[in-house]
Amino acid sequence: MKNLAPFILLLAICFSSNAQVGINTIEPTATLDVNGGLRVRGVKNFTESNNLEAKKIIGIDELGNFVEVEIDKNVILENNKLSALDRTVEFASSTNNIPVLSDLNLILLPGEVNERASVIRMSSILPFMFLTGIMPGVDGQTIWLYPTTSDLTILPNSILSLFGNRIEGSTNFVVKRYEMLQLMYDGSRNKWIPMANGL
Repeated sequence: MKNLAPFILLLAICFSSNAQVGINTIEPTATLDVNGGLRVRGVKNFTESNNLEAKKIIGIDELGNFVEVEIDKNVILENNKLSALDRTVEFASSTNNIPVLSDLNLILLPGEVNERASVIRMSSILPFMFLTGIMPGVDGQTIWLYPTTSDLTILPNSILSLFGNRIEGSTNFVVKRYEMLQLMYDGSRNKWIPMANGL
């Protein structure tokens, strides 16, 4: 029995150092495991020396109850800072060497290279560009066309492009060099819709 005493003492010390407290649970899985609402009084800010990195946001109501805050897709939580993703735009480029661009593939679909691009720099080795259609995007996706080498002439509802790639409109219109045109893809109509007024 004397030989077991140190082992029992060591076991007791290990158990007490790893003790867990459960509230409304008989099987706690953390140092403090609360099965139910949580209320904290006198919450203080963490100091800059704290190395913990937040993965979720928790809000506190007027009574001190904790509630999880859902992070929208346009917001990012990184290094304990909350930032908006749309502070700057992401560019993609389309350089062309043919005069008429039909069914232009900008690689915009989810998982593709330009999925997050919102401004497309349009350039050509020719002194003019014509656009009849763009490959489909996601329903509600918006992009800006930004011609940088010459004016860009849009040929709406052109038979030179597949129906689902066409740009809506009744007459040709021109996007001047260094100006921009915003388009939205309407999945129910299977067309790109110009969002600028007067087109």
